[in-house]
Amino acid sequence: MNSMQPNDWFEIRQFDDGVIGIGEPGHDEDVKSYLVIGRDLALLFDSGMGVGNIKHVVERMTDKPVLLVNSHSHWDHIGDCWRFDRVWVHEAEADDLRAGVGNERMRRALAPERLTRPLPDGIDLQTFTIPGVEPERTLHGGERIDLGEREFVVVNTPGHSPGGITLVDEANGVALVADAVYAGALYAHLDHSDPIVYRETLRQLAEMAPSLKTLYPSHNAYPLPASFLIKVNDGNESVWAGRAPDSTEYGIDRFQFDGFAVLLPQGARG
Repeated sequence: MNSMQPNDWFEIRQFDDGVIGIGEPGHDEDVKSYLVIGRDLALLFDSGMGVGNIKHVVERMTDKPVLLVNSHSHWDHIGDCWRFDRVWVHEAEADDLRAGVGNERMRRALAPERLTRPLPDGIDLQTFTIPGVEPERTLHGGERIDLGEREFVVVNTPGHSPGGITLVDEANGVALVADAVYAGALYAHLDHSDPIVYRETLRQLAEMAPSLKTLYPSHNAYPLPASFLIKVNDGNESVWAGRAPDSTEYGIDRFQFDGFAVLLPQGARG
């Protein structure tokens, strides 16, 4: 494999509704961050895995001041937070953001078998870490983020993690849904996940679907239609109604649907 310059790590997609996707398709997480540029302020939703310099990407697209809002504090979403002056996160995720991610975890996360592209030059897996960051502000849900002629509201969508958030642009029917919903295996089985809370989040998002047009998830195919929220909630409700898992491995029940799956700890439904 040939080496790549840092910004070659990213793939950029610009959409008619003003959302810019910043993807990292060279890793099996296929993570997405999003940039929305208002009249006065640019919003960056998540900062990716930290192996490419996402700040350089943003600076190529706007000279507006940048507010970085984190959907949650998992490693693949906070990698470049340390590069930004203004970082917001939900209060329940703030300590994890402050802690950063150590080298042992990152060596596993960036193992060669998880990559389909070479890592950018300068990334040494023996020393690579994600530095901790002190957030400028912690969020509680309900806040409005005014970019100037564009506004997002913070919606609490926990369950996958304790303080997961979605950002909703009500005027344009856009929802940046992060890890709450995407086309793939939905994780409600992690140590800090709460399947019961996650069920309520999916119900809440399904109720919002009629007022939305477009979803921008943090992984895999994007964008998605708002109707996907209803499809996922219906599937998850069938799980809670007693559907048998399609497979069970390592204490995790997998429920497979068309276009997504739900992962729960074995016995989570009582």
